[in-house]
Amino acid sequence: MTSIVYVDDEQYLTDIFTHFFSGQNYQVNVFTDEFKAIEFCKNTPPDILFLDYRLAQLRGDDVARHVPEHIHKVLVSGDVHIKTKYPFDAFVEKPFKLNDLLQTIEALTHNSVSH
Repeated sequence: MTSIVYVDDEQYLTDIFTHFFSGQNYQVNVFTDEFKAIEFCKNTPPDILFLDYRLAQLRGDDVARHVPEHIHKVLVSGDVHIKTKYPFDAFVEKPFKLNDLLQTIEALTHNSVSH
């Protein structure tokens, strides 16, 4: 089962994400606190990490630098012109459709190499 973490400081988005993806046979964990998300990802690395760019205390690219490298990282933002030096695996523009997120997950897990 694919494990996913979604980090956003907007509670309603984490609630929507949980509701939609829990019914899709994914293991889902959501966080509004980026520091709790970092700790979780270090202890229980997910397959995919969705990160809002503008969080309460850090930016999404800052969070990405603090979690294990092998995790697929997806930047989520309403600003399509964000300049980040962190090499995210994908970008999802807000406002997003849940199908956009699902397609991103499928693309990243389909392209993963199984050992």
